[in-house]
Amino acid sequence: MQRKGGIAVLRLCRPEVRNAVDAELSRELRMAVEAALEDSSAICLRAEGSVFCSGGDIAALQDDDAALAVMDEMRGTLERLRQSPVPVIAYVEGLAIGGGAELAASAHLLCCTPGASFQFVQASLHLSPGWGGGPALVQRVGRGRALDLLLSARRIGAAAAEAIGLVDRILTPPMFADLMETVPLQDRELGCAEISALRTDPEGAVQAAAEFSALWRAERHHAAMRRFLDR
Repeated sequence: MQRKGGIAVLRLCRPEVRNAVDAELSRELRMAVEAALEDSSAICLRAEGSVFCSGGDIAALQDDDAALAVMDEMRGTLERLRQSPVPVIAYVEGLAIGGGAELAASAHLLCCTPGASFQFVQASLHLSPGWGGGPALVQRVGRGRALDLLLSARRIGAAAAEAIGLVDRILTPPMFADLMETVPLQDRELGCAEISALRTDPEGAVQAAAEFSALWRAERHHAAMRRFLDR
C-alpha cells in the first residue's frame, strides 16, 4: 500500500502471472483494505503490468479447499470495498478478466484507459462469479446485460464498457492523476459524506443528514460560501 496524500493506493504486483490472486495476495489485499479503511480519505485500486487482474491463480490453487478458501476471503474483501465509507476508485489500465473484472466492478467509481478491456470469463471455465461481484455488475449494467456478459464470456473494450455503464470514465493516466487530486478524494470527512449521500437505506439517510449538518457548520464550508458570494 502506498499513500498519495490521503488516498491509499493498493497496487496488485504479480505481473508475471497477470496479477492472478493466490492465497498470499488474497491475504495481503484483505489486510491492506482493512488498514486503508481506518484512516484514508479514499482507496484506489491499480495494478502493475498489462493485466489489471486475471482472477484466481488456477495454477497455484489446485487443491479445492485452498481455492475455496481464497474465494471466501476475496468475497469478503470485495464486500468490504462495496460497503466502504470512503470512495473506492479502480483504475484499469489493461485487461480485467474473471475475478479481476468482479474486483473492478465492485469499486464505487470505475475508471479505465482507452485501451482497457473487460471479460467475465467464468462460464467458459464452468463457473459463476465466485468473488461476489455479481450484484455489483447488476447494479452497474442491469440484470439483462449482466447475464449477457456472463453467458457469452465475451471481451468488451473501454468504449463499449462505458456505453453500457460498466465503466464510469475513460481517462488517460494524466487525467486520472488530476482526478486523484480533487478535494473530495483528499478529504476523508467530505468523501464519507458523499458516499453516505448515495445510500438508499433509512439508516443511511439519517447518517447522510448528520454528516451534511456537520459539513454545513464547518468553517471550510463558510469560507467556500464567502468565496462563492465574492465572485
